[in-house]
Amino acid sequence: MSAKANTVHLTAPRGGLLSLPGITPTSAQAANERLTENHTTHHIFFNTDGFHNHIAHHLLALYDVGAPASLIHESYHRGTSYQRDISAVCPPKVTDLSDTAQWSKFLEKEEHYISFLEYFRNEIEKRGYEDVVNTTLFSGTELADDMLVRLFAGFLHPFIHVGYGLEFQQPAIVAEGLAMAAISDNWISAVLAKGEEAAAVINSKTLVSLLGEIRNNDKLRTAPLWTDGNKVQGIIERAPEEMLSYVKQYKVPVDKLEEKMAESMNAAALFTAASQREDKQIKIDFYYMHAHNSSIFLPTYISQPWISQATKARLLEWKGRHDLALYASRRAPELRVDDIQTYVPKQKSVTNPWLNVFHRALKFPEDDGHVIKFIRSCAVGERICANYQTHEDQGFVVKGDMWIKIAQMCIDSVEEDGVTWARSVGFDEAWEKYGPRIQY
Repeated sequence: MSAKANTVHLTAPRGGLLSLPGITPTSAQAANERLTENHTTHHIFFNTDGFHNHIAHHLLALYDVGAPASLIHESYHRGTSYQRDISAVCPPKVTDLSDTAQWSKFLEKEEHYISFLEYFRNEIEKRGYEDVVNTTLFSGTELADDMLVRLFAGFLHPFIHVGYGLEFQQPAIVAEGLAMAAISDNWISAVLAKGEEAAAVINSKTLVSLLGEIRNNDKLRTAPLWTDGNKVQGIIERAPEEMLSYVKQYKVPVDKLEEKMAESMNAAALFTAASQREDKQIKIDFYYMHAHNSSIFLPTYISQPWISQATKARLLEWKGRHDLALYASRRAPELRVDDIQTYVPKQKSVTNPWLNVFHRALKFPEDDGHVIKFIRSCAVGERICANYQTHEDQGFVVKGDMWIKIAQMCIDSVEEDGVTWARSVGFDEAWEKYGPRIQY
């Protein structure tokens, strides 16, 4: 039985990129039941501020690392406690969106989620998700380019969601992700589309070198304010030319897709984990975490034979430019690489330290998916970057046991008392609630 566009149909023992032992017919059935229920019952935003329903992200990550059916059911019930029913947000009459020229009336409006979802489900049933994704995001039309911008909206959640659908080959999840993109905003175009326009005649630099240059630019670094509700927009308002001057310098040649994909994953892990304060306990920034957690989907996008090489290069460029703007938006903190390299974890493992980290992540009672996604991204990053251990001059700073140490930093930090994630760690205010560095 193949997956349909209105149901989820995972088949054991096949998982995702990791496919750890423990994937069984029972766990597959649990994931299928809960993901299908989520698909038909809950809105993709759990509040009017556009905060994202993470159930699909969480359960698919759990399934991939071998979580038992009982944990999948338990996590689902915990996640449903604050979701909104689709019928409470969307009108009962579904809008006909077959005329894409009329989409401008409905884009960016949460009440049209079910209409977009129904449209994409129908199109996928007729044409397959590959053709629908290519047409909707990658065809180069004005509408497709606008939808591609929206794919990168909301701290990359549509990018993540479609990525999950492709990774697990689930049309229903792809449809959800495309519908989420359609009701997301497109202001990040000021970084992505304009960065692309400006990049035409510029030689490329590595992401790591650009992170350093951004930190050293005082006007750009201080452009976002603590009081900004949207700190990336704060940069766009106060230092747009400075931001463009850096994002336009990141380019991806079509003959270096694998290397640039790995570089992007490496750089995201680096600035997410190394943004620490010497006098404070280790904490992971909630916003930077999304750059890292989304990078796991780059191998899936890049491996699709039906996506053109030029489009793959474009996706990597946009992901890199997004991450540069995200790093700048939290005031470009010092990257303390030594804090990763010399990290001593709370629990020392004499066997495989990954088993310890995954076990604790699965047991973490407050996880809404972010922790297990973080650890999964570390494990995949270690695999993807293994061939670049001696390429630090090409932007590969995270290497060797730094991947497991980043995973250990995460699980140790969330298990400590206090607020689980730091927020906007380049600001002094972000650290006020945390105590001194803990020595294990």
